[in-house]
Amino acid sequence: MTNRLPVSADDPASPFVLDFVAALKQQGIEPSVFTSKIGEPDGSLDFPVHRFAWGEDKRTLSELPLYRIASWEKIRNYFKCGKQALIEHVRSNQYDHILALWALPSGWFAQQAHLATGIPYSIWSLGSDINVWASRPYAGRKIREALAGATALFADGDNLAEKVEKISGRECRFLPSMRTFDFETLRLRREKFFLYLGRIEKSKGVFDLLKAFSRIKQDIWDYRLLYIGDGSALPKLRKQVANLRLRGKVHLLGRVPVEEIVDYLQRARALVIPTHSDSIPLVFGEALQTRTPMIVTEVGDLGTLVRDNKLGIVVPKKSIHSLTDAMVRMIVHEHDISTEARKLVNRFSPERAATTFLEVVNAAVK
Repeated sequence: MTNRLPVSADDPASPFVLDFVAALKQQGIEPSVFTSKIGEPDGSLDFPVHRFAWGEDKRTLSELPLYRIASWEKIRNYFKCGKQALIEHVRSNQYDHILALWALPSGWFAQQAHLATGIPYSIWSLGSDINVWASRPYAGRKIREALAGATALFADGDNLAEKVEKISGRECRFLPSMRTFDFETLRLRREKFFLYLGRIEKSKGVFDLLKAFSRIKQDIWDYRLLYIGDGSALPKLRKQVANLRLRGKVHLLGRVPVEEIVDYLQRARALVIPTHSDSIPLVFGEALQTRTPMIVTEVGDLGTLVRDNKLGIVVPKKSIHSLTDAMVRMIVHEHDISTEARKLVNRFSPERAATTFLEVVNAAVK
């Protein structure tokens, strides 16, 4: 169960889910996905998908503005509809296990279904559920209850797994989340641009990156900065680009097809991940596949992974000066991470994740 499932191959909403489901199928499992009804599927999915309606079909819970009373009514309705729909669904189908992606809301739904039907469940924590909501009084209580009743606990980062263990008092295993590129990756010449890939949100450090880029000295001013992605902060980011007189140097490309993402990654001087709080963002695994050097902030497991495996440069989060310095260093000295990245790709593969999940769950139910 997941709160969001991609409706097409180019939908950036949790695309790793499709690869994980495919990996389960390769191991003889018959998976289906239960999720909220958001967007219109293009018919490309080759597994059963069951969607529940909750009064909103274009935005996820995280996209609802919490300062509006109407949003809280929609959130309440989401939990009510999701719980009821999941219980009815598992009662009418013969499932061996439920895997909830994110401890909240999916983990709580799975716990409620378990209490009503006895079907066991596990939880795969993926960042925001633990890093943000676990510290909130009401949400934190629901998360702890869900973690306590699960057969097994997983997290997509070692640092995140430690946080889950601290909250739950139970073992939590590393389970990687990665979207696999099906396109051929080539050894292209690195060009004069930096790349940001992800949601356009303040918490992702998009404004830090813009300010840092604006400080690069004029004598190396032939570099560009490209943003790929969409989000609530896009209008403000566009305005700041104009205010800093960076039109022509900074390009906001919005969403682009996966094939183009691969191309940009293969040509970028470096991928910049300036996030304020993440575990291991999906773009990390994508950069590994395209052997793209990285500039990342010291959050979650990012800093350790990049530093220990010589994948690029690590800077303190929210440090404009450090980001500028890192980009200049990338300009002066080109980084080749091909050997190191190749070694790590297998550890983060969906096939490895599926194998780990099945081994842990099978051992727990014996």
